[in-house]
Amino acid sequence: MNLFSRKTVLEVVTSIFVNLTSGWFGVLLISPGLSSGITVDIYLKSLFSNLQYGIFGLIVSLVLTQRCKSL
Repeated sequence: MNLFSRKTVLEVVTSIFVNLTSGWFGVLLISPGLSSGITVDIYLKSLFSNLQYGIFGLIVSLVLTQRCKSL
C-alpha cells in the first residue's frame, strides 16, 4: 500500500527545489561581499558557484512542475 501518491511526492520535491533555488539566488544578492576581508577570487568563486546551483535548481523545479502537471 502506498502512503503517498507519485504526484504528491513530486510536488513536495518541487517545493524543496524551489526553496533551495531561492536560497541560492538570495546568497547572490545578500552575500556580504568584499567588506569581510576576503579576496576577489574567493568572492567571485562563491558567487558563480551559487549561480550555477541556482540555475540548476530552477531547471529541476521547472521540469518537475511540468511532470506534476502531466500526472
